[in-house]
Amino acid sequence: MGDNSRVSTLTARLGVLADRDFALYCAGNAISWIGTWSQRIGVGWLSWKLSHSPSWVGLVSLLQFVPVGVCAPMFGVLLDRTDRRRYSITANAVLAALAALLFVLAVLDALTIYRLCALATLLGVANSAYQPARLALVNDIAPPGRLAEAIATNSIIYNLTRMVGPAVAGVAIVSLGIASTFAINAVSFGAVIFALTVVEIEPVSHAPQSHGFLRDSAAGIRYASGHPLIRELMLLSAVTSILGRGLLELLPAFADAVYHRGSTGLAMLTTASGAGAMLGAAALSQAGRVRGLMNALVRHGTLWLGAVLILLGAVSRYSAALAILVVYGVAIVLCSVGLQVLLQMEIEGKMRGRVLGLWGACNIAGPGIGGALLGALAQFGGLRAVTIVSGAVCSGLAAYIMRRSGRLIAVAQRP
Repeated sequence: MGDNSRVSTLTARLGVLADRDFALYCAGNAISWIGTWSQRIGVGWLSWKLSHSPSWVGLVSLLQFVPVGVCAPMFGVLLDRTDRRRYSITANAVLAALAALLFVLAVLDALTIYRLCALATLLGVANSAYQPARLALVNDIAPPGRLAEAIATNSIIYNLTRMVGPAVAGVAIVSLGIASTFAINAVSFGAVIFALTVVEIEPVSHAPQSHGFLRDSAAGIRYASGHPLIRELMLLSAVTSILGRGLLELLPAFADAVYHRGSTGLAMLTTASGAGAMLGAAALSQAGRVRGLMNALVRHGTLWLGAVLILLGAVSRYSAALAILVVYGVAIVLCSVGLQVLLQMEIEGKMRGRVLGLWGACNIAGPGIGGALLGALAQFGGLRAVTIVSGAVCSGLAAYIMRRSGRLIAVAQRP
C-alpha cells in the first residue's frame, strides 16, 4: 500500500511527464533546443561582428523567420497528408545538415554577411517545414485530456533550454569560437531524431488529397478565417509577435551598443528573458487545471508585453535591464503559449497541420519581421527610443483587439 502511495505521489509531481512517450519526446527536444539556442546566439553574434549594424542583425533574423511565414502554411498542408513521424525526422535531419554546413564555413573563415544571409534563409525554410509538425506532435503524443498541461510543460522545457543554451553558447564562443555553437547544434539533433523513432504517436486521419495541394491550402485558410475564435487569436498573435517579441532579435545590438557587455552580456540578457519565460510557463501549467485562470493570465501577459518594452527602453542600467527582461520573458510566454493552448483546443484533427502552419506564420515569423523592422528604425531613432514606441503601439493594439475578442477568448474556457 505504501509503495502504491509513493508511486501515486511521484506521478502527481511529475504531472504529464509521468507519461513515458511524452517524457521521451520532451527529453529529445530539450537536448535539441539547447543546441538551437546555442546556434541562435552564434548566428546573432556573428551577424553583429561581421557588420556592427543593428540593421544587418535584424535582417539576418528576418531571413531566418520570414520563410516560416511564407512556407509554413504550405508545409502544414503536406503535414496533413503524410506520416508525421517520418516527416519530422526528415525535417530535423535537414536542420542538422545545415548546422554542420555553418560549422564548416565558420571554421574555414568563409562566412561573409551576405553568405550568412543566404544560410539564414535556408535555415528559415527548413524551420518552416518543422514548425507545424513540432506543434502538432504535442497534441499527438500528450496523454488524453492533458493537452493544456502538455503544451505548458513543453514550454517550460523550451524556456529552460533558453536559459541553458545561451550560457553554453557564451562559454563556447569565449573558449572555442563562434563555430563551436554550430557544431553543438548539429550534434544535438540526434537526440530528437532518436526520440521520434521510439515514441508512440497517436494516429490521425489524413486529409483527402483529391482536391489538390493549393485547394487544400485554401481550405485551411478558409477554415481559420471562418472560425471566429481562431481568427481573433491569430490576429492577436501577429500583433504581439511583431511589435512585442521582435526585440528579442535585437538583443545582440543591445548587449554591445547600449550596455557594452559583448557576447557574455548577450548570453546574460537572453538567459534573463529565458528565466522569466520558464516562470510564465510554470504558471500556465498550473492554470490549465483551473477554470478561467488561463484566460486571465493570457490577458494580463498580453498587456504586460508592450508595457515592459516601454520600461526597458526607458532604463539605461544593465542590472535593471536584466530584471526587466525576466518580466518580459514571463509576459512573452503568458501571451504566446497561452494563445497557442487556446488555439489547439479549437482545431479539428484533420485541419491541425494547416492551421498550425498558419499559426507559425503569425507567431513564429512575427519576431523576425519585428526584429528587422525595429532594427531598421533604430538606425534613425536609436534602439531605446524605438523600443519605447514599439511597446506603446503593441499595448494599444493588443488592448483594442482584446476588447473586441475578449468574449471569444472566454469561449475556450467553457467546460
